[in-house]
Amino acid sequence: RIRTSLKQMVAMMDVSMGGRVAEELIFGREEATSGAMSDISNATRIARNMVTKYGFSETIGLVHHGGQTGEEHASEETRNKIDGEVKRLTDSSYERARHLLTKYSKKHHLLAQTLLEYETLTGDEVRDIINKGIKPKRPVINKDGGARGNQAVVSGKDGERRKRRLPGFSSDDSSLS
Repeated sequence: RIRTSLKQMVAMMDVSMGGRVAEELIFGREEATSGAMSDISNATRIARNMVTKYGFSETIGLVHHGGQTGEEHASEETRNKIDGEVKRLTDSSYERARHLLTKYSKKHHLLAQTLLEYETLTGDEVRDIINKGIKPKRPVINKDGGARGNQAVVSGKDGERRKRRLPGFSSDDSSLS
């Protein structure tokens, strides 16, 4: 795609923020991980480009701030305004993602649980879960619903799958996984 509309950029930011929001809604804010780092970075990059390169900020106006970050030749006051606009855009994106995932929380939880059980889903399977509430008609890979942090699902000698703490990881290390 050569051109991207404002509406498309905002949607891309919202999708990026959705990863962090989903973790917070499913596992709680205290259990959110660093896994959303690239999503947050992507949303921030889009917002910064909207403000410094594409003229999508009433506060900054129709000015192209060149360079890598779009701020190299800007005054400190302008850099602060740019940072404020980027934060406003990313905060708004986070709130939109939170609103949508909260509004559709039953579908979101069903999708999250199904993903933990099956590990991978096709586009058609995702659509069936969201639109019809129908899980895939294939064997479940992980009937325990997955593990988080410093745990792994392992099969015992009896063939039963159990959650086990990974060796070398304390409970404080779970945020690193």
